[in-house]
Amino acid sequence: MWRWRGNGSVSEEDSTSVIDQGCELEGRLRFVGTLVVNGKFRGELLSSDTLLVGETGQVEAEVQVGTAIVSGQVTGSLLARERVELRSSARIFGDIMTPILVLEEGVVFDGRCKMRGDEIAAAQKSS
Repeated sequence: MWRWRGNGSVSEEDSTSVIDQGCELEGRLRFVGTLVVNGKFRGELLSSDTLLVGETGQVEAEVQVGTAIVSGQVTGSLLARERVELRSSARIFGDIMTPILVLEEGVVFDGRCKMRGDEIAAAQKSS
């Protein structure tokens, strides 16, 4: 999505980026605002903002974000500074570290979860 950054532009915190169905991306991605993944991503995702993984989304990555809302599949570690929400169609294969974890009925979660805030802050500082 292209936006003019002149006067009257939308702030970066309000921006939304999309990796849509049919797209595959590999590498290290830093983003501001919201990232929606409906396609495939492999690598590393870094942000202090929000990651949304749609039902068709597949993420195989080391993820460090502010908030993660997952309806698709995530393979790898997921560190969220604020919270992780796993919708009923979510499939998680890896470890989660977050102070708040919300799981709906039907979630598949194969991994470990740590919910201590001091450990999360230390892990983010070491990255």
